[in-house]
Amino acid sequence: MNRIDFLPLDLATRLPFGISRWSHSEFANLVVTIVDERGLVGFGEGAPNARYDESRDDDAAALTELAGALQAVEGVAAVEAFCAAQPGLPALRSALSAAAWDLAGKQSGEPVWQLLGLSRASVHTSLTIPIGDPDGMLAQAHAAAEFGSLKVKLGFEGDLEVAARLARELPDRRFRYDANEGWDRERAARSLETLARFNVELVEQPLPAADREGQAWLLERSPVQLFGDEALLGLDRLDEVIELYDGFVVKLAKAGGIAAAAALMTACRERAARVLLGCMIESSLGIAAGLQLASLADYVDLDGFLLVAADPFSGIDVAGDLLTASDAPGLGVEPVSSL
Repeated sequence: MNRIDFLPLDLATRLPFGISRWSHSEFANLVVTIVDERGLVGFGEGAPNARYDESRDDDAAALTELAGALQAVEGVAAVEAFCAAQPGLPALRSALSAAAWDLAGKQSGEPVWQLLGLSRASVHTSLTIPIGDPDGMLAQAHAAAEFGSLKVKLGFEGDLEVAARLARELPDRRFRYDANEGWDRERAARSLETLARFNVELVEQPLPAADREGQAWLLERSPVQLFGDEALLGLDRLDEVIELYDGFVVKLAKAGGIAAAAALMTACRERAARVLLGCMIESSLGIAAGLQLASLADYVDLDGFLLVAADPFSGIDVAGDLLTASDAPGLGVEPVSSL
C-alpha cells in the first residue's frame, strides 16, 4: 500500500511578479509525495491559485479528507481516475497526478514522456516580464538576452507605451502579450491594433473570461492571435469557448494533472485551436511535469522556475531559452535538499 504525504512549498520570486490583478513575491505551493513499499518516492507539485478558488489550506484540508480513500488507490491509471472524479481543486489534482507518474516512471525505469508515448521535449520557452515600474520592465527585458520570445504582462495604465518601447529597443525579439482580463472591449480593440505593429506572436486573455459576447466581437476584429487562459480550465468546458479564441493556454495546475492536460491539448489540436503550454510560479518539479507534454504544444511558456529565488528541485537541462526534459526515470527531477 502506498503512503501519501503533503508538504508545504514556499517559493519566493527574485523580483515582484505582477499581473493586472495583483503583485506578489511569495507563493504558497505544495508537494505531494507517494511512497511505495520499496521506498521509491514520486513527487508532484501543485500551485493553487485564488482565481480558481483554491488555496494551499484548501488542498491540505481536502487531502486529509481524502487520505483514507487514496490509500487504496494503486497505480497511475487509478490515481488519474480518482483525480478525474474529484470536483474542483485542480492544483491538488495536478500534484497527485504528477506524483503518480513520477513514481510509475521510477518503478519502470522510464521517463514519463516515454510512458506517455511522446517524444523527449527540447523546446524554447518565453520569459515573462511582469508588471512593474516601466524602466524596470525594460531593464528585465534587456537582461533576458538569451530569450527569443518575451511574454509581457499588460493591463495597466501606460501599458502600450511600455510595449512600444520594448518593440523599439528590442527589434529582434518576438513578443507575447498577456492582459490577464485587464481590458474592456474598446480598450482591447485599440490595444490590439497597436500591438499588431510590433513583432507580436499572440495576445492572451484580453477581456474578462466571463465576457464571451465581447470576446466574440473582439475576435472578429483582432489583427493578432487571441489565446484564452482564464477562460478555459479543463476539457469539460472546451465546447463553450472553442469558437471564441484562436488558441488556448493549457496549464497542469488548471487542467488537473498530466492526463487531463494531455487530453485537453489533444482536443484543442483536433479542433484546430493552437496550444500554448503554460505554467504558474513553480519549482523545477512543477515545470518538469509540464515539460513531459511539451511536444504536444505549439508554443511553450514554462519559465516559472526561472523566476524563483531558490529552486528546491533540479534536473531540467537549461541552455538559454532551450529546455530539455530529462531522460532519467519519472519526471527526472529530485530535491536539492531535504524538503
